[in-house]
Amino acid sequence: MAAVANASRPVRWVVVAAEPVTSVDVTAADVLVDLYEALRRAGTELCLAELKDPVKHKFKRFGLFMQIGETLFFPTISAAVSSYIASREVTWTNQSPPDK
Repeated sequence: MAAVANASRPVRWVVVAAEPVTSVDVTAADVLVDLYEALRRAGTELCLAELKDPVKHKFKRFGLFMQIGETLFFPTISAAVSSYIASREVTWTNQSPPDK
C-alpha cells in the first residue's frame, strides 16, 4: 500500500505474480480481501496471475473470484500486461533493463 500511495503517478493495477502460492487458508483469504478493498478505495485494481488450479479452486470456494472479479485473474503475467495495455489504451515498448 505504501508503494501505491507513494507512486509518482496513479497506480491503476497491482498484479500479484502468484505462481509460488501453493495454498490459501481462511486467514490468507481475509488478508487478500482487506488488500483488495484498500486498493479499491485507492482507485487501484488487484489482479492475480499464474495461480495454480488447486489455489484457484480455494479462491472460488472462499468467494474471492466473485468478489475480486474473474476478469482480474490471468493465466500469465504477460496476459495481465496485455489486458492492461488494451484496457487503458497505452503505448507499450518492451525494453530490457539497462546493463549495470
